[in-house]
Amino acid sequence: MTQEDDRRRRLAEFPPELRALIDAELAAGNEIVEISSTFPAPPAGDCVRLARRVTTRPRASGDGLSFYDRNTSIYSGEFTDARRFYFVVEPPNPPPPEPDMNAIRAEIRARQGVPEPPPPGSAADRFARSMEIDYEKWHDGIGYDLEILRAAAPEDRAQIERLLLARGAKDWRDVEALAALGSPAAHAALRKALRSRDHLVRTAVHEYAPELASDAERVASLVHALERADFYEGLTQALRQVEHFHPPEVVQALLRGLRDRSGEVAVHFAAMLSYLHGEADSAFDTAQRPFFLRFATPDPAARAQAICELCARIGVAPPR
Repeated sequence: MTQEDDRRRRLAEFPPELRALIDAELAAGNEIVEISSTFPAPPAGDCVRLARRVTTRPRASGDGLSFYDRNTSIYSGEFTDARRFYFVVEPPNPPPPEPDMNAIRAEIRARQGVPEPPPPGSAADRFARSMEIDYEKWHDGIGYDLEILRAAAPEDRAQIERLLLARGAKDWRDVEALAALGSPAAHAALRKALRSRDHLVRTAVHEYAPELASDAERVASLVHALERADFYEGLTQALRQVEHFHPPEVVQALLRGLRDRSGEVAVHFAAMLSYLHGEADSAFDTAQRPFFLRFATPDPAARAQAICELCARIGVAPPR
């Protein structure tokens, strides 16, 4: 028996509905790749594997056939008889396209609110690189490159704005850059930053964008920083502002700090009070350093004595 005779014999054993499907597909130009008694057919049955998907009837159950869309690595759809002895199966679906990593990254950035990176070499790209703060920039207090911002073309300024808004006012550098940008969106971000719990951020807004807050807001923020902030976390910046802005509420906060804050802080408060009352040449007059250092004592009585001496010098009543 020839191979063709064996093929005809095996096809003749298929149920009429499946045989009609095979004949229609062959007439439409489809081809049989293989006839075998292998999965999904049991040993008592047979399976025809087609070269292409079925097109001569819907890929659905009906007319005595059951259809299942398997989508496996071996085949996609299967047509079978009621006993599930005989099968006509389609080739496996083509593999999905390789993932577009750029599109995936763009989707993640959009979901996280992260703007697209600016074109390499552009003004926005150079500004973005200036936002990378290393130890030296942190230690030396170097901010972002505002010269790039000021000279940027409108499209670059728009990209820089997106970078800054996406980051938010997390540091004095962000506040400084948003203030330099000066756009309505930047001002909205700075007004939001005025409500930050971070002393450093709030005092930075008062320093770089004082027009956005009332005097009452500025006083409340400075008093809060003088009472609670630490050096380099808002206190340093607050003292810098106190040199030029010191209403009575701020002076009273300094006086209370002589008694309530740590010795290191009290030393600087004493120096500032001496300067504000004309008893020192600068915010920390080194010529009076020995006297100021007396406030660093852990002895409450010695601290109280230093407070009385200072208050006598500057002509105010000691804090209660």
